[in-house]
Amino acid sequence: MRLGIVDTMFSRVNMGEIAINELNKNYKVEIVRRTVPGIKDLAVECKKLLELEKCDVTMALGMVGSAPIDLQCAHEASLGIQQAKLMTNKHIIEVFVHENEAWSEKEFIEICENRIRKHAHNAVLIVKNPEQLIKNAGQGLRQGKDDEGPITGSQKITIGIVVSQFNNEITDRMLKQAKKTAAEEGAAVQVAHVAGVFDMPLVIKKMLMDKKIAAVAALGAVIKGETAHDEVITKDAARRIGDLSLEFRKPVTYGVIGYDADFERADERAEPYADHAVKTAILLINTLRQ
Repeated sequence: MRLGIVDTMFSRVNMGEIAINELNKNYKVEIVRRTVPGIKDLAVECKKLLELEKCDVTMALGMVGSAPIDLQCAHEASLGIQQAKLMTNKHIIEVFVHENEAWSEKEFIEICENRIRKHAHNAVLIVKNPEQLIKNAGQGLRQGKDDEGPITGSQKITIGIVVSQFNNEITDRMLKQAKKTAAEEGAAVQVAHVAGVFDMPLVIKKMLMDKKIAAVAALGAVIKGETAHDEVITKDAARRIGDLSLEFRKPVTYGVIGYDADFERADERAEPYADHAVKTAILLINTLRQ
């Protein structure tokens, strides 16, 4: 078997080397490697390897930056790869890794390693043992991150809880109550802490991207001071959090005390707000499922 690998100089990870190491450890294949400047050069080089170098399959390895122009280039590159496949009637395994998939360099490297290594096996199997791929059909296998597994029809609910650490003498009690309510309702929880209510939307968004999380409850307390700061924070956070619920089609409940709440009022509302946020999230989940 003759397998082509094309990677780019733009990538900040040596993607071609990872693929070659994985192939050499597991198979006896002849590898032809080429490196091109950028992601939009992948298609023509893969086509040349398939037609001129007589490769049976190629891997197109590219790293996509996080800027809008990078996403546009990746889309254009992918269209070119699809056209090259149809023109050669051979498979090109597209292995793109997007910088905005990860939240740290460590996670990005892990995604690269996982996706490249898994697709290296796919490239061999699609030529030499396609029956093995048939056996994997419907298993929720994923390249880059953990496998998701097949849909089982389970109705188990996992709720994300994002809690503000500011005014923690109140929010610690809110978290305790939220966990208690979730347990009573038979729901699992995943907790994330943020500094303040203004910091919640980004962490909520990351939670909503997790398919295992069915809803998120936001818990916090904004105490009124001498200025309108509490009003600005709570109104802005409420709007952005509400937008996330619509974007991801998942419930996000707003268990934030304020604005115009003094410490005494916030103290009284701690447990009721947390309890209501969790119960409302579960109610919305069940409503949507029905």
